[in-house]
Amino acid sequence: MTATKEKLVLESPAKVNLNLEVLGQRGDGYHSIRSILMPVSLCDVVTFTPGGRKFTFHGGQGTPRDEANLAYQAVKLLMRRTGVRRGLDLRIVKRIPVAAGLGGGSSNAATVLRGLNDLWNLELSTDDLAAIGLELGSDVPFFVQGVTSLAGGRGEKLEVLPRQGRIDLVIVNPPIHVSSEWAYSKLPTELTRQGSSTSMIKIALASGRVELLAANLVNDLEPGVLRKHKVVGEVKKRLVSAGALGALMSGSGPTVFGVAPDEQAAERIATKLSAGGKWKVVCASSLN
Repeated sequence: MTATKEKLVLESPAKVNLNLEVLGQRGDGYHSIRSILMPVSLCDVVTFTPGGRKFTFHGGQGTPRDEANLAYQAVKLLMRRTGVRRGLDLRIVKRIPVAAGLGGGSSNAATVLRGLNDLWNLELSTDDLAAIGLELGSDVPFFVQGVTSLAGGRGEKLEVLPRQGRIDLVIVNPPIHVSSEWAYSKLPTELTRQGSSTSMIKIALASGRVELLAANLVNDLEPGVLRKHKVVGEVKKRLVSAGALGALMSGSGPTVFGVAPDEQAAERIATKLSAGGKWKVVCASSLN
C-alpha cells in the first residue's frame, strides 16, 4: 500500500480455486459450493485520488466504464450505505485477465471497499465490508478478508485455513471467454463430490506439501468447459509436460494454473509455455 495526503494506491490480487466442488443448486438460483480460494501475487493496481466535487472512474483496459463494473458499483453502494459524498478519482490498471476465472472484478470491488473505508475514515469492520461486498458478488467477501480460505454456501461462508510455505504457480490464460453462468449450466445432473479433495488440500496447505496439493486438484466445472473449449485441456497437458506437478482450471475458467515445485521451476515452465505467444503466461505465488 502507498498512501499520501493526495492519494492512496493499493494492489488488488487475483485468486485461484485450488478446488471447486459444486454441491447442488439452491432455491435462490445460486449453487452451493465448497472451494478453497487462495490469493496470488498477480495483481491489478487501484489508485484513489480524493478531491473535487465529482466521482470519476477509469476501470482499466477491457472492463466496463460505468455501472457494469463492480468497482464502480462498490463506490456507489458504499456512498449509499454511509451517506458519504466526496469527490474521488478512481483508476484501475488491469494486469489480471478479464472474465478469466481469477476474480479480478470481485477483487477490484473489495479493494475499493477497503480503500475507501480507510480514505474516508468510515471505521467499518472487516465483517461490515464483507456483508456489503456480498451484495456485489459471491467472491467479494473473500477478497475483503484477503487470506486463503475454504468457501461454503454460495461462496460467502469463509473459514480461514492455516498454510505453510510458498506455493509457486504458472498461470496461463488462453484467448477465449467463459461466463460463470454458462459454465454452471454445463454441470451434470448428478453431483457426487464427497469432499475428499477439500480435506486433502487442507492437509497439504497446513503441512506445506505441494505434491499432495497438486495430486488433489479438482474442479467440477472443468469437464463441461473442456467439452467445448479443447484449448483448456491442451494448456493443462502442456503445463504438466513442462514440469508442473499438477494443473487445474481456476473457477469457471478459462484460465489454468500449474503448481510448480519451486520458483525456478515455475520460471522454466513459463518460458516453455510462452513459446509461440498463443497464451498469456505469468508466474505467480501464494499470498497470505
